Amino acid sequence: MDLHRKGVFKLAVSDLKAPEDFNGEHDIEGFWNSVHLEMISRGFFPSGMKNPFSVPPSYTNWAPWIGNETRTSDIVLNTEFQKVGTSSSHEAKLSGVTEDRLLDELAKQKVGVVRKLCKACNIDSKGSRFDLITRLREKMKSRQTYDKVFQSIWGASGGWSVILCPHGIVYSVKFNLRAESPRDFADLLLSWKHMPNVCVYDFARGLAAHTNLRVPDKLPFHPHEGRLAEPTEENVKAAQDGSLKVNLPWLHERMDSVNENPHPVTGSSDHYVLYDRFHEGNTKDPKDKLRRIQLVPELKGWLNSQVVEQFFANMRKNNYFLSNMSPSTHVFLMRNITHHYNTVTNKKLLERQLRHGRLGKINISLSALGQAVVAPQVCNKPRETTETVLNPAPSMSGDTVPTDPQEGVDNKKANRRSTDATFPDLCGPPCEALTKPENILASRSSWCFVPHPGQQQLLNYVLDISRPKDELIVETSSGCLTRADFWTLGLNKEMESTIANGCFELITKIVQSKGISIYIENLYVTRTWLAPYGCDPLQSFPTDAQRMDIIVLPLWTPVKLIPGQWSEKKSFDLKGFPSQDYGVDCGIFMLMSALYVALDAPFDYTISDMPYLRKWWCLLLMENFDLRSSGKLFAHWREEAKAVLEGQHVPIFRLKKRKFQEVSQEPAVVEDLRPAVQWVVQNKALFRGHVTMPKYLSLNQGDQQRVLRDMSEEEDTGARDMFLFVFQFAEDMELFLKACADEQGLRVSAMFDM
Repeated sequence: MDLHRKGVFKLAVSDLKAPEDFNGEHDIEGFWNSVHLEMISRGFFPSGMKNPFSVPPSYTNWAPWIGNETRTSDIVLNTEFQKVGTSSSHEAKLSGVTEDRLLDELAKQKVGVVRKLCKACNIDSKGSRFDLITRLREKMKSRQTYDKVFQSIWGASGGWSVILCPHGIVYSVKFNLRAESPRDFADLLLSWKHMPNVCVYDFARGLAAHTNLRVPDKLPFHPHEGRLAEPTEENVKAAQDGSLKVNLPWLHERMDSVNENPHPVTGSSDHYVLYDRFHEGNTKDPKDKLRRIQLVPELKGWLNSQVVEQFFANMRKNNYFLSNMSPSTHVFLMRNITHHYNTVTNKKLLERQLRHGRLGKINISLSALGQAVVAPQVCNKPRETTETVLNPAPSMSGDTVPTDPQEGVDNKKANRRSTDATFPDLCGPPCEALTKPENILASRSSWCFVPHPGQQQLLNYVLDISRPKDELIVETSSGCLTRADFWTLGLNKEMESTIANGCFELITKIVQSKGISIYIENLYVTRTWLAPYGCDPLQSFPTDAQRMDIIVLPLWTPVKLIPGQWSEKKSFDLKGFPSQDYGVDCGIFMLMSALYVALDAPFDYTISDMPYLRKWWCLLLMENFDLRSSGKLFAHWREEAKAVLEGQHVPIFRLKKRKFQEVSQEPAVVEDLRPAVQWVVQNKALFRGHVTMPKYLSLNQGDQQRVLRDMSEEEDTGARDMFLFVFQFAEDMELFLKACADEQGLRVSAMFDM
């Protein structure tokens, strides 16, 4: 939000009379229709003849421009008549800020201009620029002198008060009759249907104070009067030192709010007002340090707080002829110019979004919130069947993409069940088929569906941050996954390697079901390839690696495998490869890239789909893995899930130990191997020499099963040697055994080189 001081028209403010018994409400449709009528009627009246349809500026008929989807109703606010006399000392203090801004503009003028002003105001015009400005400042305490200086320096009217979104779309314009103050932006915001959760203004404290004074029974800017944290000495000092961070996760992912009147996009009812980067150092109040954009990690480095200034720079070429027009012509053309500017900006934004992986030619429509979304498309009915093909359900990002008609026939039952709110009448094989690996494709049609009510209820239960983090959810071949693991996948967090391995296990099943052989390395194994361990990556590959169609190595750091003829392709070599411009969705991009590349599918997801994809991966894990004898507790079509849905489920925190004869995949020595490896990785700085990780980690899945079978049969084949940690020095081994075996009770084996 900012003011364009050069966007003015000639106006004698003294001719405007303050109305009596007026509440500042204007009919926006009536005002703009009258402006349109004046423009049309000019063709019927000779030049110089008085036009009976003209719209002169007045305090009672001068409405701003606010989009139809943005404003609450056709009745909007413009309370500029209250600037004539400030009723309270606090508002008088806020109005005085405009004089400071006017003096700033005065200081930018040439000495000759300042001298001429002094003469016009009957002030001594001798001396330096500083002396002249000081005299004018004293004289400007008189309203008559203030208006004279304002008209000479600023313009006759008060300029444009403009509100834009970070992408540069103009949402509101107010054509001020008098000098700008926080009142103008408060009028606009209080006329909006949904006030933004974060506002950026060059006088944030004044806007928050003025707006809260106008609505004292329901403060618009809260908590902490629009500050990011409580204004305590500790918080102010931490903000000054740069150590205070205030996370606003709902900026990236909508939260389920129980508060009154949450914003429909973010789900939050909090409203903050912050300083833009260029003006945050101008304030003298130390509490205003809690209004800095840099305190919010989600905004730091991403939010362009100068987008309004860039808009004004683009409008500079229009200032001259707009300023010489009549007020009604000025506002009519300004709205017209703004409309075309928004149209061009929206088109550029859409084209850029489409280039990031969307379809090329699609229909765009407005959602219920006035947002531009991909319009739903009606699938054509196949000739060979008379069944109705349902449209694919919209994704959480608000987009829908048409699918092949035959796919619609195959999935029509699965899609239909998402529109019914009953459970379990419509649950059964169609629901189960929706998340089965053999039915999943690398396509939006597979992960773009509305969750069943029971499915959503179970997902909410699993991701509930108020429930115990250690509760077991499912068990994969590599270990049990807890609620804390699911938090890293389903919420806006960095994904943990344990649950990532579970997702890779699903990808393996999906790809193998399509007749493609694939091997995906364990994330804990790839870590051992790096320094200081330096394990040989090739020893981790399966013995039949040369016959594999695809080998996936999930790594963030390049690793040299072996010299030879390799064909390397990077992300920019792949057509339409989605880019990650921000956020902590690296793990989700890794999973989706592995799935789409393995199935050689075109990329049809972007970073805006990440919140939904996170939930989708959670559902796949919940409905494809069980918890031993407890069954699939979180598969909504299963009988055992009823207890969870009805609130009668008893959380499980530990599985019973299997008998020695029943150990097949993960005996205690394997379960304890993962935390032991984690401890070694985290404490590598404590060791004098290098550590060789257990050879078991470098085996493929088939060889691992043979080792476990040999151990269960108690054959003396050296199987237990596969679990040895080998240390270079004896003291390193003793440190390891004390920490892992004695203190943590892990079943580990170690030796040192003689």
